[in-house]
Amino acid sequence: MSAIQTNAFIATQRPVSASAVATAAETAFHAPTQAVPVIDPADNPQGLRLTKAYAITRAAPGAVVNCQLYEWSGTSYTLIDSGLLANTAPSATVANVKAVFDASEDDPLFVAPGKGLAFAIGANVANGVVCRISGGAYDPLP
Repeated sequence: MSAIQTNAFIATQRPVSASAVATAAETAFHAPTQAVPVIDPADNPQGLRLTKAYAITRAAPGAVVNCQLYEWSGTSYTLIDSGLLANTAPSATVANVKAVFDASEDDPLFVAPGKGLAFAIGANVANGVVCRISGGAYDPLP
């Protein structure tokens, strides 16, 4: 039996992480105008393999908040994931609330070369909601 797995791609990766803060409401999911850049398309020349993506409150949001993750070409947006943040006031004894997007080591979120990521929230949140992503950026093969 061969030790080589067919249809497997192996490439060098370097760690990548980024974050952005959204404060203004976005409700036009087909053509967002309040999305904030997380990864600029120009900063992704070889593609990304993201294994963690989440949104976290910095204060009580005031309502349940729809958090949105978009693939971004630099001019157009495609909604690729969303999650809900509960309306919970963080304190010394209450943790900040997270909305976890579907990216993991077992099921990563791939971002094509030349594409970026943007983040938006469905309600105005004065102190903002932070989006954090991490994973690997593909490096050119030698």
